[in-house]
Amino acid sequence: MGERLAYVEKGKGKDVVLLHGFCESKAIWQQLMSDLSPQARFLAPDLPGFGENPAIHGSISIDEYAEWIAAWMDKQGVSQAKIIGHSLGGYVALALAEKFPEKVSGLCLFHSTARADTAEKQAIRDKTVDFLEANGVSIFVKNFIPSLFASSQQEHLHDTIGEVIRMASQTPDTTAIAVTRAMRDRPERLAVLEKANFSCLFIGGYEDTAVPMQDVKAQSKLPASADLLLLKDCGHMGMYEQPHACSKAISNFIGQ
Repeated sequence: MGERLAYVEKGKGKDVVLLHGFCESKAIWQQLMSDLSPQARFLAPDLPGFGENPAIHGSISIDEYAEWIAAWMDKQGVSQAKIIGHSLGGYVALALAEKFPEKVSGLCLFHSTARADTAEKQAIRDKTVDFLEANGVSIFVKNFIPSLFASSQQEHLHDTIGEVIRMASQTPDTTAIAVTRAMRDRPERLAVLEKANFSCLFIGGYEDTAVPMQDVKAQSKLPASADLLLLKDCGHMGMYEQPHACSKAISNFIGQ
């Protein structure tokens, strides 16, 4: 599947791969790619099971996602790239850096973490699976997506949140269930950050309930070289909540 992933490409220059999050698609990167395309060649795939790709049936792992992305990069002639991963995409980016370090020239964890799920978070994932099996994705995302945005942004970004809900509702139920289990079972990858011989960027939100700002700040101290952007009035969706600040930080990251 990795070689056949749906994707969009924009710009010329250094290769930058953008990996979206859970129940998202390559569409989340549209504004950022438009803002920064004069600076680099951006490639944004739909992760397997999401967007325009076929649904996942059965089990999947974050490591398998990384292998698919590595194969897809080869197909696109990308020998090495800066990898930007949002949430789930960050988990995949970390696995890629661990399994295929020669392919990674820089790593941006965009509202993501190298820590494994705690027992409490694993229990929440199990409840999510139960809910998805009983009710399906379309009902799940009506509550899930708004919770990813800061309360201070809910009214201002009402239409945007609606668009993200519509995008997320297209996720097949079987994909959402399989990937929820994959996120639950992923290993800790703090060592990837500790051993990183490439530049790193960490982006977090003060109001992010999925990846607490304190965790982002602590992990940003692990690599030898890292920049940190903590966003006020921002939850888990900085590309929508604080697009200009995110684009500026990523522009600097690409230029390193």
